[in-house]
Amino acid sequence: MKLLRYSSVAVVVVGLLGGSASGQYFGARAFAEGDSRIILAIRPDGSGALTNETVQPRKSLEMQVAAWERSSNFAEGLGSEDENAAPAPAQPAKPEQKTLTDEELASKLREMYQEQGGFGGDAATEIERVEVSTNSVRLVTRRGFGSLKELLGQGVYSWGPNLLMFEEARFETDTNHNLRIIFTPAQNAARYGRTVGAGWKAARMKFEWKLALPGKILSSGLPGTEGNETWLRLDGQKPETVDAALRLVGAPLVITAELDGLKLDEPLESRKLVRRAWRQANAEPDLPIIDAGPGFQAEPVSLTISTVHYFPEGKEHFKNGPQAAMFGMESPGMVVSAKLFPPKGREIKSVTGLRVKAAKDDRGRAISMGAEDNEDTESYSQFSRDPNEPDQSGAARVQLRLGLPAPDAQTIEQIEAEAVVLTIGGWKEMLLTNVQADAKKEIDLGEVLPGAKLIVKRIRGGRTQTIVEARLEGPAGVNQLEVKIKSTSRRGGPSNTINQRATTSGKVTARNLILRAFDFERGQGGERGRSDPPTLLVRCPQDVKRERLQFKLTTLDLL
Repeated sequence: MKLLRYSSVAVVVVGLLGGSASGQYFGARAFAEGDSRIILAIRPDGSGALTNETVQPRKSLEMQVAAWERSSNFAEGLGSEDENAAPAPAQPAKPEQKTLTDEELASKLREMYQEQGGFGGDAATEIERVEVSTNSVRLVTRRGFGSLKELLGQGVYSWGPNLLMFEEARFETDTNHNLRIIFTPAQNAARYGRTVGAGWKAARMKFEWKLALPGKILSSGLPGTEGNETWLRLDGQKPETVDAALRLVGAPLVITAELDGLKLDEPLESRKLVRRAWRQANAEPDLPIIDAGPGFQAEPVSLTISTVHYFPEGKEHFKNGPQAAMFGMESPGMVVSAKLFPPKGREIKSVTGLRVKAAKDDRGRAISMGAEDNEDTESYSQFSRDPNEPDQSGAARVQLRLGLPAPDAQTIEQIEAEAVVLTIGGWKEMLLTNVQADAKKEIDLGEVLPGAKLIVKRIRGGRTQTIVEARLEGPAGVNQLEVKIKSTSRRGGPSNTINQRATTSGKVTARNLILRAFDFERGQGGERGRSDPPTLLVRCPQDVKRERLQFKLTTLDLL
C-alpha cells in the first residue's frame, strides 16, 4: 500500500532571544491576578471538598463578566450584526463610574459560575461567598467529590498545588500500612524554576495550598505540617517562602499519613483515572478488551516530518528548555495520519491506547518510537470522524508519532501499531419533538433504555444557534446514551455535546449535558432572539465492543 505525494516537511528555525525576561513575564503573569488559598479536605470514607478562596482585582472580574455576557449574547444571536437595527446613541465616557454595582457584580458572578460549572467535564463549582469592595473581590468557591477516584479523575492541576507544576498523583498504601501520596512533576519543570521565582516576586503573589487528611501526617515534603494537615505558603515579598517553594519545583513530592479509616483497595493513579473519567464523560462503556476480529482495515493518508535547526547562539538557550516548550519546538519527529475502517455494519466510536510497536525504513533500519510513545499513553485528539466519507463508513482518523528517519531513507517500509477501538453495531433511537424547558418534568426514555429519564432545564435559542441544558437520570446505562439536537433545515450544522462527569447515588446515575447546534437557515429573516422549540434525538448504542487491534501500514514514500 503506497502513500504518494502526501508527505510534507515542517522546519522550525530557532535563533537567540532574550530568555530571562520572557521567562519572568510568563511566570509572573500566571499568578498576577490575585491571591489564592486552597484547602483540600479528605474524609475517612474518601469523599471531601476542595475550597478555593481568592482575592482578585475588581476590574479584572468585571472584564471576565463582560466577556462572558458577550459570549452568551452571541451564542443566543443577540450580539450579531443586524443591518436593520438602529445604532445606539453614543454616551459620554465617565472614567470614575462603575460598570456594575456591588450587588450586580456579585449576582453576575454567581450566574457565570453556575452556567460554566459543567464545562470541561469537572464537577460543578459552587460559590459560597462573594465579598465585593471598591477595588477587589473576595470569592470563596467549593467543589465536592464523592470518592478519591472522582478526585483524581479531575486532574492534578485542578486540585493539587498547581504552583509547583505537578502533572500526576498517586495514592497508595505503603509497606507499613500508611497512606502515601506521591506527586510527580511535569517534564522540564525544574528548568522553569530558574525564572518563575522572579515572576512570583514581581507579582507579589500570595499562594497557599493545604491538605487535610483523616489521619496524622507522618512525613511531608511541604514546608508546614501540624497534626493531620500539611501546607505550602508563599508570599512573593518574603524571599524565604519563595526559596522554600522553588526547592519543590521539578522534584517529586511525597506525603505519608496514618490511614485512620481511609481504605485503599488498590493504588490510585491520576493518569489512569482521568482517562476513565473521560470515557464516562463521553458516554464510553467500561468494557473488557478483547482481541479484534476480522474486517478492520488501515489506510495511510499523509505524512509530516518536523525538524528543528538551532543556531549556535540559541542552542543552549532553547534546546529542551522552557522557551522551547512554549513554542512547541521540543519534539521534532514524524507524524503519520491514517484511516481505520471498521468491519462492515459497524461504526468506530473512539480510538484509545494508540501506539507504534515497530517501524523500519527501506534499508531495514529501525525508526525510534519517540519519547511520548508507551503502552500507557492514550490520546483522545488522535481520533476524529472523517467528514469526507460519503458512504458513512464509520471510519476514524488517527495519528502515529515516530522519531525522525535517517536522512537517506526513501520510504517507511512498514509501521506496526496497535490501538483499542470501541465499535458499535447499531443504535436504538427515539425522537423528541417540540421540546420545552421544564425543570420539574421528566421525559421517559424507556423506549431506548428502561428506567432512563431526561429533564430539560433550560433552552436558549438565537438566530443561528440553539443551546439546551439537560439532565439524564436512571440506571448506569445512561452513561452510554447520546442526545443530539436534530437539524430540520438544509443549512443546519452538527450538534455537539458538553458532558459534566456522571455522579451515582445508590442505583441512580445522573449526567448533566449542554447541547449546542447551529442552524444558519433558521435565522434568515427571523425575529431576533427567537427560535422554534428544538427536536432532540436520543440514541442508545447496541452490540458494543472494545477490541485491541493490531494493524500495519506499508511503503510510505518520503520523497
